[in-house]
Amino acid sequence: MTFLKVKGHGGYIKDTHTGIVLNVNNSEIEQAKIRKKQRRQQQNEINELKNEVSDIKQMLTKIVEKLNG
Repeated sequence: MTFLKVKGHGGYIKDTHTGIVLNVNNSEIEQAKIRKKQRRQQQNEINELKNEVSDIKQMLTKIVEKLNG
């Protein structure tokens, strides 16, 4: 495999065999991993809140049904 530096982009190299451009800037890679983990955590929190709201809605529906008898 042969790699060439990408002109004007210091943190990137290009594989001359496949044409793939790779990011070799470790700090950028780590920051991207952190952002991905944060997005995943936010999505998990959103899903948990949706489930809790759904549970509350079901409970309220049961209460209303019992009150209306």
